[in-house]
Amino acid sequence: MKSLQKHISIIAVLLCILFTACNKEDLQAEKAMQIIINGYNGNNNALQVSIDTTSFGPSVAGGKYIVNPSSLVSFNTVYTYPVNRPQAVLTLTDMETKAVVFSKPLPATGTKANFNFIYIDGKELAINPPATDPATNKLGFYLRYTGSDAAFDIFLYRQDAATGKEYRAYLAKNVNPNTWIYPDYVPSADFDDKNELRSANIHFTLAGTTDQWAFNDNENDSKISAFGMGFPLTGEKGLVQSYFLAHSSSQLERSCLFFQADRPW
Repeated sequence: MKSLQKHISIIAVLLCILFTACNKEDLQAEKAMQIIINGYNGNNNALQVSIDTTSFGPSVAGGKYIVNPSSLVSFNTVYTYPVNRPQAVLTLTDMETKAVVFSKPLPATGTKANFNFIYIDGKELAINPPATDPATNKLGFYLRYTGSDAAFDIFLYRQDAATGKEYRAYLAKNVNPNTWIYPDYVPSADFDDKNELRSANIHFTLAGTTDQWAFNDNENDSKISAFGMGFPLTGEKGLVQSYFLAHSSSQLERSCLFFQADRPW
């Protein structure tokens, strides 16, 4: 009888240790999530990214996560946190005024979180892409430009290196700056594979022309490579992709307001 009681006691102790270990593992279990922020900071002040109590300030990685004034937002990091912690919140804070200009919780599930944030004229710019259409693709463009209100055309352009032949495919015509457009787009045979898109540029010319540059009457200000924008390929339909474009000091730059790791072209 004493031997049986001893064995029961040992089993109870082992179960207690096992239960405690499991609880400890639960407490220590962590979740990793890739956090991506795309967009534009048109504010006069820099912005700082924070996720709950973790701040990506000037002392982190030499300040590379700070979003400078009048610049694109391109934030990408992996954030690890305990699984039993309340839902984490991502914020963007004005580093001068300390005002929070953007705040959203991380998704409760999944391993990726993609946020879009465009800050212009002291407020967040609404991004309202249309619903998917299985018969076509919807490519959205917003071009930030204050030098003129003149309408412009947008087209894909490439020149065959061997023959010199020029190819164009219009994306939109008579577009006004500082407004969203979402034209339908199905790739033509001249721009429907990765190699063609890698060698193509997107041109912005004054409406009705192909050689009068739309912005500052300057080529570098009025064209951008199509490489890396993930344009639809042959047979693809039902995509909705938004792009924000703005000028840096010397060229036109863009932010893709979507995240598709499998579309690097």
